[in-house]
Amino acid sequence: MTALFRLFLFGLFIAAAPIPAFAVEPAQPVTPPVALPAFLDSATFEFNDSGENHKIVVTSSPTLMRFDELKDGYSVIYNPQTDFYTGLENLNYTYWQFSWPQVRSAVENSKRYEKRLQDLGTEGFLGDNENPTTNTAPNMANLAAAANSSAGPDDSGFVWKATTDQMKVAGLPCVRWTGESVGGEKVDAWCYSGHLPKVEAAIAQLRKISDPMVLVPVRMVAPDFIYPVYDALEKGGVTPVMIKWGDEHERNQFRLVETGTRASKASLFTVPKLFMKTTLVTMDGMTDQQPAQAPRGTNAPPRIDHWTQPSQGRNPSPSQFP
Repeated sequence: MTALFRLFLFGLFIAAAPIPAFAVEPAQPVTPPVALPAFLDSATFEFNDSGENHKIVVTSSPTLMRFDELKDGYSVIYNPQTDFYTGLENLNYTYWQFSWPQVRSAVENSKRYEKRLQDLGTEGFLGDNENPTTNTAPNMANLAAAANSSAGPDDSGFVWKATTDQMKVAGLPCVRWTGESVGGEKVDAWCYSGHLPKVEAAIAQLRKISDPMVLVPVRMVAPDFIYPVYDALEKGGVTPVMIKWGDEHERNQFRLVETGTRASKASLFTVPKLFMKTTLVTMDGMTDQQPAQAPRGTNAPPRIDHWTQPSQGRNPSPSQFP
């Protein structure tokens, strides 16, 4: 057997040798397994606020909710039973988590967050700021009769009147309602003459996560302006589909794009594989939660604060959005 032939056999042996696999930590479930329905409701909205355009999707079940901000590239998985939040930073493949009851308990008596709580409003922060929608039958009066009605003064600070203007928004026949405050501020709301359960449920969920999202990850899920408008007009038996407010220099808008039903899958409520856990900057010192530290002497990557790490132009994988 020649030396060349021995070398050839050695090469075959090396090629056939099994390569040890590296251990990869599996994606961590957001919550203990919960039963999901076969189908989930979804509602998509677009809004312009302070000159910035946003598109959001609310996907919900009775036990879990997912919020996707398509422009900024992040998602939030929320468990309403435990008030637990998991945020997915889809542009840099990190995720963060916090317990709202734990955060609330830590900051209620904290001087450090006193100003932030004042900005949010202690009533909404400490109490239940959800206003349940009315269970009365929808007002299905014809458009001409609706144009002669008025919702009257309400908690939104506006006096509402229906007009004869009609237009389709998101494929729905709508009537324009106008609101005017004592100070002369005006708002237009194109409304569907009846209740839209998927829209009302999505708005209620956005309202519920609004304050925690502003306080902890410092993110606005939707303009606060819309919530009292929905409250006022839903009491009148109509549902806002598009709201416009602001002056001629800065015109803001919030509108429904579509509602739908989609097949349920557990991956919507699970942290994707290869996402690295991070700690929000605002969580430092807020609770006893400590960021995971890599053991000394290892090559494990350091902690990443998504607040300061650029995405380097990477686009999220389509599978990360609903």
